[in-house]
Amino acid sequence: MQTLRIFRDVARHRSFSTAAETLGMTQSAVSQRVGQLERRLGVTLIDRSVRPLALTSSGTVFMEGCCDVLERYEALERRVTATVPALEGQVRVDAIYSAGIDLLNWVKASFERAHPRVRVRVEYKRPDEVYEAVRAARCDLGIVSYPQRWRDVSVLGLREERMVVVCDSSHPLADGDRIDVSQLDGIEIIAFESDLPVARRMRQYFKDHGVKPVISNMFDNVDTMKTAVSLTGQATILPYRTVKREAESGVLSVIELVPQLTRPVGVIHTRRNGNAHRFSRAVRKFIDFLMKHAGPDVDVEQFDASRDRLVTDQA
Repeated sequence: MQTLRIFRDVARHRSFSTAAETLGMTQSAVSQRVGQLERRLGVTLIDRSVRPLALTSSGTVFMEGCCDVLERYEALERRVTATVPALEGQVRVDAIYSAGIDLLNWVKASFERAHPRVRVRVEYKRPDEVYEAVRAARCDLGIVSYPQRWRDVSVLGLREERMVVVCDSSHPLADGDRIDVSQLDGIEIIAFESDLPVARRMRQYFKDHGVKPVISNMFDNVDTMKTAVSLTGQATILPYRTVKREAESGVLSVIELVPQLTRPVGVIHTRRNGNAHRFSRAVRKFIDFLMKHAGPDVDVEQFDASRDRLVTDQA
């Protein structure tokens, strides 16, 4: 159904870019989905040689049927939804400090607006504390980086975060768009606390490339690290998503790190007797919402567009 909706919006707007903005997707993702649809049908639906775009004869036929199918499906959704009791309950989430307070606050607020009878509780802890809370069922879900195959815990991959060098505009590293890791040798940097998984991964990354930066300060909180960068004039390495707004406003400079370094983030939940733990309806819905708006198929630009669109719709 999503592919049909994508095609319908492209056809209505006669533009991939406008449809992408409406859907909260990237233009390339929209174009790829329409292209896959055309290959599956074996026909060209959209004439891309003209501006604005136009439907081919096959596209016109498909558009008529597409609208009919979607109208009937959406009517059916409304009928079924009307028979389902309102979602209610509580979702307990424990997350590491660097999971992204802005992201999780937005997810929490948006989910609660969509489901007024559900309360989402988010608490921030150290990785080992998140794991223990999940294992002991003191929370429903945990969000951690570099998730492992822990005992009694299952992992659901959430996203891969691209790590970047972050500094203020006066720093010597701020001159270029890319920086080789070798240029960090001997440079003072602010790092994650040494016992955190991300810190261990970064130490291995530096070791693999024969680089020894000078660690001046260590913190477990991304927001604290960003503040420290601004106050000290030193550099750090953070997930790009966590500094995108500061970079766009010019508060901080972001430089691509080569070779690329990524940080996997996952959702963990308890497993009993070798089987996944049964979630309440509220928790299942929250997982779906989290994966849709901050999951593996959502890049930074898509997340921002989706967030802005939902905020506007709910204002």
